[in-house]
Amino acid sequence: MTDAARVHVHVRPRLRPIGALLLPDWLAITIGSHVWAWRRLNNVEMAHELAHVSQWHRYGPRLPYLYLVAAARAWQAGGDWYHDNLFELAARAAERSEGTG
Repeated sequence: MTDAARVHVHVRPRLRPIGALLLPDWLAITIGSHVWAWRRLNNVEMAHELAHVSQWHRYGPRLPYLYLVAAARAWQAGGDWYHDNLFELAARAAERSEGTG
């Protein structure tokens, strides 16, 4: 996955209402090796965000574009732009791995 020592987690409660404008039940967003959250993350939630850090390391600055393409494809297929997005599906798989490990 990724070297967790290189990940910077920023907890800022004031971010909660800002992120809720786009996704009402949001918890965190990952940009590069930085995870921005409105509260502390548990191990399962952190596994999800570390999967996104790995995606950033793999795709670099192309990730936002690829994420939007995946969102559009999920929506065009009749799914949800977020929950059925391939990048989110991979991050949820990492959650399940953490939850069973």
